[in-house]
Amino acid sequence: MLNKTTHLELPRRVTAYYLVFALAAIVWLAGGIVLVCKAMLSAQAESACLANLGKATGLVAAEFRNGGLEAVQAFLTRWTAQHALAWCALADPKGTFVAHSKTERIGQAAQDPTGAAVQWGEASRVRFVDDQSRVVREYRTPVYSGGKTVGTLYLAVVEPNLWNVVRTLAEYAPAAVLGPLLLMSLGAMALRRTVRPLSQIESQLERLAAAEAPDDVELAPVVPATSAALGWNRLAEERAGARAQRGLECRLTDALEGFRQRKADLILNSLPDGVALTDHEGRVTFANQALVALLGLREGAAPSGKPMEQLLGIAAAGPGTPFADPESRDRTVVVELDRSGDRTQGVLRVARHPLRPVKGSPGGGHVWSIRDITQQKLAEQMRNQFVNSATHELRTPLANIKAYAETLVLSEMLDIEKQKEFCNTINAEATRLARFIDDLLSISSMEVGSLSLARQETDVERLLREVLEKVRPQMLQKRIALRASLPEKLPKLRLDKDKITATLVNLLGNAAKYTPEGGQVHFKVLPKDDMLQIEVEDTGFGISPSELPRIFDKFFRSADPRVQEQTGSGLGLSLAQEVVRLHGGKIQVHSELNKGTRFTVTLPMG
Repeated sequence: MLNKTTHLELPRRVTAYYLVFALAAIVWLAGGIVLVCKAMLSAQAESACLANLGKATGLVAAEFRNGGLEAVQAFLTRWTAQHALAWCALADPKGTFVAHSKTERIGQAAQDPTGAAVQWGEASRVRFVDDQSRVVREYRTPVYSGGKTVGTLYLAVVEPNLWNVVRTLAEYAPAAVLGPLLLMSLGAMALRRTVRPLSQIESQLERLAAAEAPDDVELAPVVPATSAALGWNRLAEERAGARAQRGLECRLTDALEGFRQRKADLILNSLPDGVALTDHEGRVTFANQALVALLGLREGAAPSGKPMEQLLGIAAAGPGTPFADPESRDRTVVVELDRSGDRTQGVLRVARHPLRPVKGSPGGGHVWSIRDITQQKLAEQMRNQFVNSATHELRTPLANIKAYAETLVLSEMLDIEKQKEFCNTINAEATRLARFIDDLLSISSMEVGSLSLARQETDVERLLREVLEKVRPQMLQKRIALRASLPEKLPKLRLDKDKITATLVNLLGNAAKYTPEGGQVHFKVLPKDDMLQIEVEDTGFGISPSELPRIFDKFFRSADPRVQEQTGSGLGLSLAQEVVRLHGGKIQVHSELNKGTRFTVTLPMG
């Protein structure tokens, strides 16, 4: 029985765990001993002091009857030394010490320390910290003799602290700790010698499992200390012989298939679409360069041997997906997948076709083709967004114009003021339609690169004040405080006055539109070096961090319900950005949701 357990072959990590837990047990045990000893000493001191207090009371009364205060003084000095007390004293009924183990305090008044008090009948105890930072327990009880109160007996002890207990135990700790440590070290050395061959075998197996080409990993023999080591050495020798034979076969096969393989690889690597072959287990056996690029694999990373679903980085094999359906393995499956699960990162069209095996070859594999259709999807999204925006922007004013025009034609009882009001509304809606058509024409010109500027020398200060006057009624209507900070003197610049005016009116109009009633808008102009910086800051709805990068896209409007309630085409900021760019400047935005937005336009003064 003992021979069977002599070679207990455990991994080295088991030895490490054993040492860690053994050391933790020793530390735990030592801490527990300290805490238990302190608690025991504290409990014993409490009970011993109460016993000493009761015993000393009777003896003090006897000494007082037999020898007076001199006998009591001698007894208190002797009692203090015998029981290791801090002090022991007797105070008369007036509270003055008439006998004290510390003779210098005789005649002094007894003080009532501040601390936690406990009462046991006539006896009491006060726990406090004295002027030497020691924790002291002072016990008191009245002393009677002949039916009269002689005074009050005081017994004081210094409470033992944790450091004293630790220091006492430290004297015995080496003998209690070094012995187990020595035994565990000897045991670890014996275990290490026993498991060393097994650990060498385990490390080689781990290297074999992590290798992309297991046949290229050479197995080294180990010291034959156990039967497992002998078996391993025999296996390593057989594998070395098999590797040599396979090497010769592989060289012959490579020589025969080299030309054909190189020609096929050249054709497949020239295709713009990603192409891959997988075996019956779904692992990649071939992938062209386009697939590596489309999947975002680092250069030189070989996808061979990896599952195709893992390379796609999507839930392609999850429940409910076409790739996971066993019935679809023998038919073509086409799926559109978002890169990293996010459509904004791109869209891939992934097609899986069953591989038709030739006679005598194993089947069950698939041919995969991957195409990047991100631009196509973005174009479709922009087209749909344009149709929705244009439909909304055209339908609303046309409906209003039609309704008011029909009312004017059919109603004969409208007074002149109502007719004027309806005509003004029709005119406003027509102006809105014209503005939208102009924006569409500007966007069209911008896309083909024909949007041009009509530069002329412009009084910038006058331009800015005209802009403020145009948006002031909109601000007053919503009771928004418009604050303008303009420098005393501004230079004249060569600008396209109409387009810059439209850009600034658009920024201030958006600030008024998306700021609640009672908010604030700050229009600030600051010459800085050779640039003119214009800021429009509001206390409005703000823009979420996820939507901020798209704020200058054509037809983009925030999904915030508060924004959707306001009319708009989503073209103004895109046009503003292009106008500023054509002037050689730039426009930036900083926003916090529910706090406000700040647009900064920077124009060169040269």
